[in-house]
Amino acid sequence: MKQEEKLQTILHCSMAVIGGFLGAYGLLNRQDVFGNAQTANMMWLILCILGKDFQGTLLRIGGLLLYMAGIVCATLWSKYCKVHIHYLALVVDAIAMLSLGLLPKDMNVVLALYPVFFAAALQWCAFPGVYGYNCSTIFSTNNLRQFTSALAEYLYSHNKKYSHKAKFYGSVLFSYHFGVAISFVVYCFLGILGSFVGLGLLAVPTLLVMKEQKLQNGLKTKATRIEKQAA
Repeated sequence: MKQEEKLQTILHCSMAVIGGFLGAYGLLNRQDVFGNAQTANMMWLILCILGKDFQGTLLRIGGLLLYMAGIVCATLWSKYCKVHIHYLALVVDAIAMLSLGLLPKDMNVVLALYPVFFAAALQWCAFPGVYGYNCSTIFSTNNLRQFTSALAEYLYSHNKKYSHKAKFYGSVLFSYHFGVAISFVVYCFLGILGSFVGLGLLAVPTLLVMKEQKLQNGLKTKATRIEKQAA
């Protein structure tokens, strides 16, 4: 189990890199719009309604519905398909990155980030955490709270479980902002087309997911063999 959890931790961090890359992509290329979360979009939705901005209202509603669609898709996926949801998240991220680079630079910034709205929501649900920790790979506020709280608890009590928790959340925070840094470097050279580099970044988590599934299948086979011998 420890081997599986270690692999899942590395996979989670690699997806945090993707989350940071996509989040920074919107900030850098689409006028500071953060497509990974919906708080700002829902606030703007209310402001557009009150300001009688019909077009803005429709665009914000569209973004919200796409985000919700990503959550619904992730929630129902395992009920209708045997393919692991991790593979789905990787494919959707790849399609989103490809789409982002093909969309015109001068188009509406909210509409341009529609692919991120759906992909980020699905990724959030597909990679909810490790070790029983709820840990997002698409934004960092709760991760920062958990890291800070665990660090304070460890400094007070020297309980190793808090040290473990702080290290886990710290590694995810570092990975996420490493993805942000990559996005900035890519933006400086490629601008909008930098999203294509994200396709290369997906190679690491793809290999890790394949290894994860192979390990889990091996554990299931071993457990089945033990049950048969016990019977």
